[in-house]
Amino acid sequence: MTDITDRQKVEEAFHDQRAKQDVKDFYSFGALRDADEYLWASVGNVANKRVLEIGCGDGTTSVRFAKAGAQVTSIDISADMVELTMKKAREAGVAESIHAVRMGGEDLDFPSNTFDIVYGHSVLHHLNLGLAAPKIVGVLRVGGVAAFLEPLNHNPFLAVFRLLTPHRRTPTEQPLSIEQIQSFARHFASCEREEFYLISLLSFLWYYGIRNERLFRKTMNSLVIVDRWVFSLIPILKRFAWVTVVRLTK
Repeated sequence: MTDITDRQKVEEAFHDQRAKQDVKDFYSFGALRDADEYLWASVGNVANKRVLEIGCGDGTTSVRFAKAGAQVTSIDISADMVELTMKKAREAGVAESIHAVRMGGEDLDFPSNTFDIVYGHSVLHHLNLGLAAPKIVGVLRVGGVAAFLEPLNHNPFLAVFRLLTPHRRTPTEQPLSIEQIQSFARHFASCEREEFYLISLLSFLWYYGIRNERLFRKTMNSLVIVDRWVFSLIPILKRFAWVTVVRLTK
């Protein structure tokens, strides 16, 4: 990997540390389950496809892609996360289908039109989008799909939560605005978005109150349905959702 920026050094140090921790929080309760599965479904059948996962983390999704028949290139700014990815790949018996390498999302060093799918979960908001967008478009083949799940920055209650929990994130990451996503999407031929979690954020009362996983899941599952109804009636409220899933084609 070439020399990295100061921003990338901050990200690298944070995620190297995360790789050494067994973090159990509301994500392990399935907080993003609906959005996660929507993101996964958005790329379609991956058998025999060449997939680039940006920000592979511990390799869970890379292994899922490999088990589904894809040839996977997994990158992460953290060398420790890359190591975890290959460890998980070996344990799952899919190491031959995964190539993991330390690389920043702004520094994609692959030939043009290499990948059928570019995939990222909560990664774009860690990047310099002005640098990353043309790189991502460049490595994606014509007709290929890029899919990302990203946090949004319009909800004032989530903004307060983020201020109160700085330990949960790097100082260099910033949730995205709809306008930033729209600007990013202009590099592609088409873009579709779906927002998730507004009323359903009330489920977190069970997590931060009594840490009851069953009640958290049950409440979340019910209120996600309410979210869909509210978003269909008042589309402008989608702006205040927790996350968006973006599907782009080249």
